Amino acid sequence: MSLLEVKDLKTYFFTDKGVQKAVDGVSFSIDPGETLGLVGESGSGKTVTALSILNLVDEPGKIVGGDILLEGKSLLPLKASDLTQIRGRDISVVFQEPLTALNPVLTIGNQITEQIMAHMKMSYRDAKERALLAMKEVRLKDSDRLFYDYPHRLSGGMRQRAMIAMALCLRPKLLIADEPTTALDVTIQAEILRLLVEIKERHNMSVLFITHDLGIIANIADKVCVMRSGKIVESAKVEDIFYNPKADYTKQLLEAVVKIPEDMRIA
Repeated sequence: MSLLEVKDLKTYFFTDKGVQKAVDGVSFSIDPGETLGLVGESGSGKTVTALSILNLVDEPGKIVGGDILLEGKSLLPLKASDLTQIRGRDISVVFQEPLTALNPVLTIGNQITEQIMAHMKMSYRDAKERALLAMKEVRLKDSDRLFYDYPHRLSGGMRQRAMIAMALCLRPKLLIADEPTTALDVTIQAEILRLLVEIKERHNMSVLFITHDLGIIANIADKVCVMRSGKIVESAKVEDIFYNPKADYTKQLLEAVVKIPEDMRIA
């Protein structure tokens, strides 16, 4: 059984200018321990697909068709309280810009600790210990001090590591990484990608990696879905996408790939 199945998903936005079909009949699956790359240009519907999986699409957006199954169970009919328990515990997400995703008035440690205590019956002391372990796993140096720091005092790379620690502290079955390195410089990008690959393999976690960059996908994905204008135009194993692309749009994306130097490859 696949861990996640997205079947003919349709998420539309109902605006004064008409209906915008942000996601229009998207289907894919992710097996346990597998990384699926969802690739496409800005506005292709990648992030809305991720938000739909988490049922976090805001008005005027609405899921109007299809189904989303986690281990064979549909997520769409679930109550808000049940979905809240699934978010973070079973499915976690790392967003593109951690400074906007993190709460500016809470310390890094408290935000991770609150995430743990929201899903597990655990004392603050035990939750703090687990949070510190998560911070150390993502190699946040001097984590005992950073636990009490606020997001604005950390660099971009450190904030992204903190977001990854928060996302992974409950050992989710699926991590959704939505352009997690776009706002970082190239060297830090490579470090964060290498970290995600290591943690994914250590815990046999599934990953939905969203990006516009096929160069990144070449290093981390098992399968690739290429998305354009709300639809998947091509879906295949990563080797087939790179060596035998079928869709013209995929070929155009490949032509735009920047070659990664050998000393920056993560695999």
